[in-house]
Amino acid sequence: MVVFSILMNCYNCEKYLKEAIDSVFAQTFTDWEIIFIDNSSTDSSAEIAKSYGEKIKYHKTHKLLPLGEARNHGLHLCEGEFLAFLDTDDLWYPEKLETQERVMRFGDYQMCYTGATLINKESKTIGKEIPVAKSGYVFPQQLLRYEINMQSVVIRNDIQILFDDKKEFSPDFDLFLKIASKHKVAVIPDELVKYRKLSDSLTSKKIDRWWIETRETLDDIFRENPKFAEQYPYEKRVAYAKVTYYKAQYLISIGDWKGARAELKKVKGVNKIYKTLYILSFCRNAWKIAHKIKSKI
Repeated sequence: MVVFSILMNCYNCEKYLKEAIDSVFAQTFTDWEIIFIDNSSTDSSAEIAKSYGEKIKYHKTHKLLPLGEARNHGLHLCEGEFLAFLDTDDLWYPEKLETQERVMRFGDYQMCYTGATLINKESKTIGKEIPVAKSGYVFPQQLLRYEINMQSVVIRNDIQILFDDKKEFSPDFDLFLKIASKHKVAVIPDELVKYRKLSDSLTSKKIDRWWIETRETLDDIFRENPKFAEQYPYEKRVAYAKVTYYKAQYLISIGDWKGARAELKKVKGVNKIYKTLYILSFCRNAWKIAHKIKSKI
């Protein structure tokens, strides 16, 4: 059995695909396979993927599938001891798999994630994301500040792992937060992946789904684990405040500043961040400038 099954989902991803696959072939740990799901691409993605030989298991869907469904299609084909994920516009550092294999092999962890270097469309470094949580039970920290970058995740493949195929914006957030609510997670603060920030990404296009899907995930977890409300009252409050913030962002995107301000007013007492956001909502230019700066990092 192969040690790592690496799931790559692709839809018309020729622009950065070779760079992404090359970063896997450059790994210092070599016992891996790529499960490549071509989600009915019409560009040269298939030719690029097939040119690498048998270490890439190429599969093409019969029609264009929603993101969660496409990922589940690939998961059924992953037989490795560990699962890893790589989107076709992102990259791994050469020691990524070797480092995580060592941590997962000798630690009692179900999942592992790492820090990330942020890059732009020209592959230039524009920032970094260093995890705050420490290895162990990281769920409370994720409620305060979700920091699990999908490209860095490794999961031990001995539990049921499925993405919610109804999620258009956050199937990865839904899966990883639910795993973290039940299992110990290893956190490696080193930057082992390069995550490409693109303004036209799927995430940026699904703004109407941000608050709905985030709330659904939180509702599921707190419904299944009623004791969490007593154990993590502040963390829960902060997590749901972010739902309200996402809803406000959506309302602003459709020009409903009054509605957005009403939403932010509900959470301005949670902490200084939401108080500041509420104040900024009274000045459209200040709000836009603040979020433009935030989008660059």
